Amino acid sequence: MKTRTTSHLAALLLALGFSAPGLSAVVWDEANNGDLSNDGLNPTTVGVSLGSNIVNGSTGNPGTGVDRDYFRFTIPVGAALTSITIQPNTTVSGSSSFIGLQAGPQLTVTPSGVGVENLIGFSHYGNADVGVNLLPLLAASFISGLPSGTYSLWLQETGGPVDYGIDFGVTAVPLPAAAWLLMPGLLGLWTRARRR
Repeated sequence: MKTRTTSHLAALLLALGFSAPGLSAVVWDEANNGDLSNDGLNPTTVGVSLGSNIVNGSTGNPGTGVDRDYFRFTIPVGAALTSITIQPNTTVSGSSSFIGLQAGPQLTVTPSGVGVENLIGFSHYGNADVGVNLLPLLAASFISGLPSGTYSLWLQETGGPVDYGIDFGVTAVPLPAAAWLLMPGLLGLWTRARRR
């Protein structure tokens, strides 16, 4: 009986917004999952969850044209994207590579820059940016992170082929103060239902 009570209480706490942080996970690796889309209007869907979500890939020009990577991800309700961190497996050809972020399921900006006003933000990153959270550069107006919703990311290197690793940190959003007022009532309903 105690195990059942504990599991019900755990479920209630999760529903109220308490959760353990997620583990680090590679959510897409081009070597295993295939090439990410080269079309901003049809980006690859990459699933993310609470915690660390790593995307590994390659971009650049192998002599046959620039291989751009476009993918979209959805931050779940009750969570926020709080970091976009460059991983140690990242290299650049020359001084920097490009990263751009747009709200919505498509990236509508052309490689020539038409429609750049649709981006939340963009930045260039280099070898010195390994371990750096680029989110403040990409979304300066979102101090506490990007809220739940769908976003599209564009990665590009115009020089020779390079590898990259990017970690998307997703964090649970604390409940608003009003939700805490509901907690005693929810616990009361749970207790009453349990007695029946």
